[in-house]
Amino acid sequence: MSSPAAITADTDLATLDALDPLARGRMAMLHPVFGPGVGLPDSARLGELAKATGLPLDALLATAAGTIRVVAPEGGCGCGSSCGGGSVH
Repeated sequence: MSSPAAITADTDLATLDALDPLARGRMAMLHPVFGPGVGLPDSARLGELAKATGLPLDALLATAAGTIRVVAPEGGCGCGSSCGGGSVH
């Protein structure tokens, strides 16, 4: 069994979609440009997109690869809720 292809700065969106159809959804949590209906060209490369959005390349690549995930607390972080203020046991 072969190992999955590495996701790099040179990976274009068409390749990313073929490798992991859920990757753009994870990336959309970092920046709305990756959301559905935005119309990014399939030829756009992740390195170019990181630079254009101002996102750190390492964070974008790790999110695309699914090695880190962006998770918002249930109910969000608005008025009256605590984000990260609780203790961990």
